[in-house]
Amino acid sequence: MNASLKPHSARLAPEPPDGRVRVMQFGPSLEARGGITSVERLICDYLPPYVSMRHVTTFEDGSAISKASVFARAVKELRRSLDSREPAIAHIHFASRGSTLRKMILAEMVARAGRPLILHAHGSEFDGFHRKLPSAVRRNVNRTLQRANVFITLSTQWRDFYVQECELSPSQVVVLPNPVRVPSEVPDRSGRPYVQFVQFGRMGERKGTYEVLEAFATLPEALRARTKLVLAGDGETDAVRKRAVALGDRVTIHTWLDTAARDAVLESSDVFTLPSRAEGVPMALLEAMAFGLPSITTPVGGIPDVFRDGVHGSMVKPGSVEQIRAAMIHFIEDENARLAAGRRAREQARNHDVHVWARKLADIYQRIAPVAEIREIA
Repeated sequence: MNASLKPHSARLAPEPPDGRVRVMQFGPSLEARGGITSVERLICDYLPPYVSMRHVTTFEDGSAISKASVFARAVKELRRSLDSREPAIAHIHFASRGSTLRKMILAEMVARAGRPLILHAHGSEFDGFHRKLPSAVRRNVNRTLQRANVFITLSTQWRDFYVQECELSPSQVVVLPNPVRVPSEVPDRSGRPYVQFVQFGRMGERKGTYEVLEAFATLPEALRARTKLVLAGDGETDAVRKRAVALGDRVTIHTWLDTAARDAVLESSDVFTLPSRAEGVPMALLEAMAFGLPSITTPVGGIPDVFRDGVHGSMVKPGSVEQIRAAMIHFIEDENARLAAGRRAREQARNHDVHVWARKLADIYQRIAPVAEIREIA
């Protein structure tokens, strides 16, 4: 792991004296895998000291019974907070499907109690999920979303969706792309004997994993002999392994990597691939950019807000094996272009540095922070 990167410790601030900002964050376990958890951890680690953050887990992997128990505990914790003389801001992260329906229960509890509510939208496929909801359910979801004091979206494209289709007020919505830790140094990638492509995340059709494999497999033999491909994550790993067998040791497939192992792979890699069909603003893309990697990606979700075609790498059409292959060939054959795009990607990532991002979030907290109420308890 690069020594310049601060390791995650999930530090939660102690109960502060009067006058500090209290926040309860609701979302997946801090030990879970995925982009939402990565954002939650960064919030816990990098907020300024005047913010007291308490994380409340709403979801953990396990049986249906254990998942229901975890959510029931979250409801109990929220109810206790709403009865407190020292009110806190509720910062609720949500995605799609069950995550939305669970979090709307919590959001309604907060709104009805008159407490400050932040809803933080992450779901890369929320638009499709929302449009398929029964009309009565969709109206109820919209009404709950509209009750947020602040509604955070990851990009201008998602902001437009929530304003136009969920009828949020533009004044509610704050565009805050995901944060990233930017290492102080990255390796010199010039003169390497081969070019290593890498992809992190949930393997499967939505992330374009199979197109990446096919594009790699159909590279001219002379070029493929100068390349490697590393895939790491969860999802359809068995199916991906089967397709990669014919490529031999040119392809390495890992399960989910911890932070140190992931950073080591980023340092040894040269080009990141993420030709997704749907996204918010993917943490994996920002992390690769922070490590100075050019990327092959797609103009979906919030990616166009943080990534420019021909500047930070190559934009390709979702599902296009031919365009992915052409981009791979370009980066294999032209080292100067590859290195220059990587430098520009790293500079772009600095705009999303977690230190700056955390101050922006803290400013939002201060703006809506509640005043402690003195109430008689019967």
